[in-house]
Amino acid sequence: ALIELVAAAVFIIPLWCIYEKIFFQSWKRTMVYLIFGFYLAVVLALVGFPNITMLQMELTVNLIPFIYMLSDFVNACLLLFVPFGFFLPMLWKEFRSIKSVALAGIVATSFIEISQLFTGRATDIDDIITNSIGTLIGYFIVRFVTENFTKRTLSDSKINDFYLICGSVGVIMFFLQPFVSTWLWGILL
Repeated sequence: ALIELVAAAVFIIPLWCIYEKIFFQSWKRTMVYLIFGFYLAVVLALVGFPNITMLQMELTVNLIPFIYMLSDFVNACLLLFVPFGFFLPMLWKEFRSIKSVALAGIVATSFIEISQLFTGRATDIDDIITNSIGTLIGYFIVRFVTENFTKRTLSDSKINDFYLICGSVGVIMFFLQPFVSTWLWGILL
């Protein structure tokens, strides 16, 4: 994941510097958004998000819940999406309700699972369930830590920043990052 993150950072860092001047207009906010962008890049790398160099269509779909959930619950729930549920309410006031965080978790993980149809990996309803639970665990952790979401949160964040970050990381991971990643792996191997 470190190589994949470095390959994404080659594009994310300069782009965020441009965004700081045009959209974010705060270095503090930009640095926190950078951490969130790096987190998204690592998640996309770990889940096998498709990229321009490896598109392949394979329909391996599990729509029956709970069949394989126990074996993958800890990995999916506790490692990948807890930070998603933690970041959202800390960074954007629009995600301070459990309903909005749950919906964001379901949408994000569903997008990832559907995109896996183009990678040869299995698309699994259990992943959507466990990742959504992970998002909610992150929400409850931040809720417990901050007590009322007004302490220790980033102020003046705009919801459009969230969409800009997610869209930018998705485009970078699909179109650009694979080429730098391949080059870095070639150097290391």
